[in-house]
Amino acid sequence: MKEVSDHGPKRFITFPTRAFIGVVAFVCLGLAGSAAYDFARLSNLREEYLRQSASEIAAALDAQMRGPRRGIPGAWQALFTETTAARGSVVAFMALVDEAGQISASAGDRFASAFSGPAGFLHAGEAGLYVYDQPLQMPGRGGGQGGLGAGPGFGGGQGRRAPPRALRIGVYSASADFIRWQAITHLVINGIAIGTLVLLAGYFLRTLRRFLQLKAREESARHLTALGAMAATLAHEIRNPLGAMKGLTQLAQEDLPGDHKTQTLMSTVVHEAERLEQLVTDLLTFARPRDPQISRFDFSHLLSDVQSVLQPKLDAAQLRMEATSGNGNLVIASDEGGVRQILLNVLLNAMESTPAGGEISVTVRVDEKNRQLVAEIDDSGSGIGARDPEELFQPFATTKTKGTGLGLPISRQIAERLGGTLNLANRQAGGARCTLRLPVQAPL
Repeated sequence: MKEVSDHGPKRFITFPTRAFIGVVAFVCLGLAGSAAYDFARLSNLREEYLRQSASEIAAALDAQMRGPRRGIPGAWQALFTETTAARGSVVAFMALVDEAGQISASAGDRFASAFSGPAGFLHAGEAGLYVYDQPLQMPGRGGGQGGLGAGPGFGGGQGRRAPPRALRIGVYSASADFIRWQAITHLVINGIAIGTLVLLAGYFLRTLRRFLQLKAREESARHLTALGAMAATLAHEIRNPLGAMKGLTQLAQEDLPGDHKTQTLMSTVVHEAERLEQLVTDLLTFARPRDPQISRFDFSHLLSDVQSVLQPKLDAAQLRMEATSGNGNLVIASDEGGVRQILLNVLLNAMESTPAGGEISVTVRVDEKNRQLVAEIDDSGSGIGARDPEELFQPFATTKTKGTGLGLPISRQIAERLGGTLNLANRQAGGARCTLRLPVQAPL
């Protein structure tokens, strides 16, 4: 971030904005990654919690059914009914399922749709469930019995084994909602932290920018104060002697014949004296701007008057000027004298930049969205090249041998005092474009 004074020598106050934004972005990405990791970890913890709860219930059921009752479906049915009645807040259903999907015993039949299908999280009606499968080995005909697990190494019975079965248990996922809410809380807190950090970073940058602008304006004010004192001295020490020199020279010209050899030299003296007077006047105008006189006027009529004033110079320079106004009302409330001076300065610059036979075009329109009048002055000269346009708005910065370098700074100063802007840029088609934006209602 770089700020320069509005007028006078540039003064740069540098802040590593990109580095700051990069650090903030890195921290935000870190917080987002941490939030995603915590959410995934807690989600896995929730699933593990439900799996462990169902596993403990399955182990308790298996322990109670050891012995001859293990192969009796009615015994499993009684145990399922008793367990779901005792632990109904956690257990949704129990079912004994064989390899073919046949149900030997079950409790919680309102969730029968969950008796088959894959294990894991699912919804049955309005209830959220976690389904867990525990393989069981039923006793063979020889009287032995299998333990937990379906592998052939389990069970000590003699003779052929019964087909393996699975104990399917469905527990309410809401029993682990405290972990889910913890995950959501962490996610929300990290989101709030990221949002707060972004807002604070934006507020910091905006405050810093305003601070730098204020410092630049203070520097500009100090510069203008010194410039005003110098201008007053110049006006007193130079303007009066210049006026006397110009007047006496003109009197001498009148007393000499028109074809006298000194007439050309005296005309040069008068011309240079007038140029110095203009420089002093511009300096006074820039250093001690007058207060705006706000009134309502038609911008198109003002532009037409300015064109009439400049027409002799346009003809002498063999230039054409075309003004185009968009549809709509171009009546604004602003300082008519100040706007006239802006147009004169900008158009004179355009004329000096445009070669003979060239054209100057002025396009005026109203930006309804921003409530601004926009005037674009285009010339067909060589443009400003690779030079920074802002340099041309600094006092005494000029590309012309006879210019004072105060026309554009004075014009921007007036535009800004009226709540508008004045900018300069290269055109793609060649030449330069000066864009004047003025509010339809200037601030009082």
